[in-house]
Amino acid sequence: MRRHGFFAPVREHVQIQQKTVRYRPIDKLLDALGGILCGAKTIAQNNVTIRTDHAVQRACGRTGCAEQSTIARTLRAWTAENVAQLAQVSWYDLKRYGATPHHRFHDTRWWVDIDLTPMPIGAKAEGSERTWMGRNRSKTGRKTLRITASPYREILHETLLRGTATAVPALQAALLEVETPLGWRRERRAQMVLRLEGGFGTTEIRNWLLSRGSQVVAKISNHGRVQKLRHAIGPWQPTSSPGREMAAIVRPHRFCRATRQGVMRTPQAHGGYHYAVLLPTVPDLEPTALADADDGRAMIAATFCQEKQALGLVKRRQHKWEAQPMVLLFARLAHHMLLWSKRWLSRVPTTRWRVEGYGLVRLLQEGTTVPGVIRWRRGWMVSVHFDPLHPLAEALQQGFAALFRGRVRVGILR
Repeated sequence: MRRHGFFAPVREHVQIQQKTVRYRPIDKLLDALGGILCGAKTIAQNNVTIRTDHAVQRACGRTGCAEQSTIARTLRAWTAENVAQLAQVSWYDLKRYGATPHHRFHDTRWWVDIDLTPMPIGAKAEGSERTWMGRNRSKTGRKTLRITASPYREILHETLLRGTATAVPALQAALLEVETPLGWRRERRAQMVLRLEGGFGTTEIRNWLLSRGSQVVAKISNHGRVQKLRHAIGPWQPTSSPGREMAAIVRPHRFCRATRQGVMRTPQAHGGYHYAVLLPTVPDLEPTALADADDGRAMIAATFCQEKQALGLVKRRQHKWEAQPMVLLFARLAHHMLLWSKRWLSRVPTTRWRVEGYGLVRLLQEGTTVPGVIRWRRGWMVSVHFDPLHPLAEALQQGFAALFRGRVRVGILR
C-alpha cells in the first residue's frame, strides 16, 4: 500500500484545523485506522495495540504512534467539511481498488442491498433520540443507512440519521449520491436490483424507485396491507426453504409500474404462519428464485454484525455529530482494506482456498496476527518470514510471494 501511495489521497485532501504539537492531525487519524486493523475495539486500546508494535508503525511509514487521548481530541475537532473530504477519498479508493466500478453488467445482474442498523448511544449525544433499537426497543441512539454492493461486499454509502428520523428522504439522497460518481444512467439502473427491507415499505418510495427504471425486490410487512392482499391469492408453491411457501396475488397493489406480487408464509415455532408480501420487478425469476433472492438480503445484516464484532463499530461512539460519520468512514476504509487484501493475496490457489470463507472477524483474529520476523532497510521492508507452527504460514507465504513479485523476500522460519 505504501508503494502504491494508498494513504496519499488522505494526506492531501483531508485538512483538519488543529494545532500541531508532535504529530499532524491526519497522522493521528491514520494511527486510529492502524489500531482498528490491529484489533482495537476502542480508541483507548490503541495504547496496547499499534502503539506498542513498532513493526506495524514502520510498515505504515510511521516512526511513532499518538497517545489515545490526543487521537480522541482530533476526532472532536472534525467538521462537516472534513467529513465531505474523507468521503471523496473513499470514493477515489473504491474506483481505484474496488470491484464494483468494474462489474460486467452485460453478463450478470448487480444486486444492491439497502438496510438500516441501530447505533445505541447515550441520551446526551448529538442526534441521539429515544426510538426502536433492535432488541432494545426503548433506548436512545442514532441510525445508520447503508448501501452495499452484494456480490463484492463493498460499502457504497453510509448516512448517519437521528434516532427518530425517517429513512425515506435519506434513501433518495443516498442513491443519487451513489449514482453520480459511478455514472449510472437509466439503462444501467435497469440492470441493477435493489433489495429493500420492510422499513422502506411506503408506496411513495417504491413509486419513486420504479419511475426511475430501477429493478426492486422488496418486502411488505405491514400487517393490515398483508391481510388485505392475501385474501385473493393463487395456489401455494413450495420454496427452497423447508416449510415456507409462496402464492401469487390475484389483485395486487397498484404501483406506477407493473409488478409481480406474492404472499410468502413461513411456519413459526409456536404454531401458525408469519405472512409477508414480496414485491419483485425482475421478470425472469421463478417464485423459488424470488424467495431465495429476498433471503440474500441477510448478507448486509451479517456484514453489520461482523463490523460490530471485528471493528468495534458500536463501541466507537462519539458524542459530537461530525465525529461519528468520520468513525464510519474509517471503519469503511478498514473494511475495504481487509476485503481487498484478501483478494490480492488470493492470486495463488492455495491461499485462495485457505482464506476463501474468512470474514472480517477471522481475518483480523487469524490472518493479521501471524507471528514472524520482518527485516528492514532504509525504512522499507526487505524480507518477512512466518512462524512455521501457524496454520496459515504456508498459505500466506505463497500469497505474499506472488503479491511482492520478488521485491520482498518471503519465507518460513526454520
